Amino acid sequence: MRDAKRNLSVQVVMADDFERERIAALLARVAGTVREARDGREGLRLWREHRPDMVLTDMVLPVLDGPDMIAAIREDDEDVPVLVAYDLYNPKVLLKAVEMNIDAFLRMPVRDKRLLEAVRRCARTVFMRKKLEKSDTMLWNLLDVFPGMALLEHDGRTVYANRKLAAYLGFDSHRHMHAAGASLGGNIVEINGEPYQGGDSGWVRTVVDDQLDRDQVLRIKGRGNPSGVPGVFTVTHSPFPNSRLRLFSFQDISELEDERAMLQDEASTDPLTQALNRRSFLRLLDAELAAGHAPGLVMFDIDHFKSINDEYGHDVGDAVLREISALVRDNIRETDRLARWGGEEFMVLSPGSSMQRTAQVAERLRRAVESFSFTGVPRPVTSSFGAAVAAGSEDREAFVKRVDMALYQAKEGGRNRVVQG
Repeated sequence: MRDAKRNLSVQVVMADDFERERIAALLARVAGTVREARDGREGLRLWREHRPDMVLTDMVLPVLDGPDMIAAIREDDEDVPVLVAYDLYNPKVLLKAVEMNIDAFLRMPVRDKRLLEAVRRCARTVFMRKKLEKSDTMLWNLLDVFPGMALLEHDGRTVYANRKLAAYLGFDSHRHMHAAGASLGGNIVEINGEPYQGGDSGWVRTVVDDQLDRDQVLRIKGRGNPSGVPGVFTVTHSPFPNSRLRLFSFQDISELEDERAMLQDEASTDPLTQALNRRSFLRLLDAELAAGHAPGLVMFDIDHFKSINDEYGHDVGDAVLREISALVRDNIRETDRLARWGGEEFMVLSPGSSMQRTAQVAERLRRAVESFSFTGVPRPVTSSFGAAVAAGSEDREAFVKRVDMALYQAKEGGRNRVVQG
């Protein structure tokens, strides 16, 4: 844990000296290096000089505004975690931050516990990324001393598969593999998550000719694999000088892939409500629209939610958000998906739904919310709903705008009602 802290670096960009220094002092508990910047230009300069593991920033900054600084950082490294501190005084800026795939939002003044939880959550992804990079480097450096699975190739033909690779595929040696007519390509199940149908040598071209020079991930079945399931490997290749020979080496990342899948699952959900986050939800919606399934969409928000926070406190408000999420999940199909759209707004995606059924779902949810006793709120809590079904070749933006307009009409019409878009 001490080593993890020492290896973690965080950058804080805020114009307010008091809040910036307070947050920096707090982050020093969990990070070995904390750097501060007063404006966006200084923040971008520090980022490019030191490449910290994550950035915490206000959206409203002098010289270079927060969104512009974040955009420039994302151009340098699209995976770096960015945490945004926000204030309710500028909802348009906050909405813009949501659209930039921000990793965490922290309301000002930032509460210590939530800040540390958000940083630790992002740090898990950072450390996993470092661990993968370190493992790749270590394997490449140690190949000559501790030979792993390796294959020598010439113009698509396997010249030699070392004993470890042959054993994984269920043979004593390359000679036995060759005699049985077996090949590595015949045992590849997937490349980069896509089914592989390239035969004995098609994988070579996929790996070598990738213009983006990405890490290729192969899922390979093998009779010698103790787990009995296809393993997951990264593959690297190196050409021999003045030769058409290439050496391919394979690193087993099956355990890391399981951890990565777990982290990916965590990254797809809203930590407070356990509903899908906006980014993951939009991916699902895009897939449904692309498949032409005409999904139904229900958008709702909690009526007068600000007054709940103001009268009973934000802890009660958080409890309401958690409970309404659980209530909605109990009242929709397993194939329907709930997402937190932002603040007290939610979305329900119903694949292959009619307008009649979508409106029925919205009405059922409206009644369920209206009749539920929320923890810490001694008065009824209601929600307003908009409902719509995708029409023809309607794109995502138009579809979401239509259901959003229906929700707006429900609120303007007196709240606690369903309006069809």
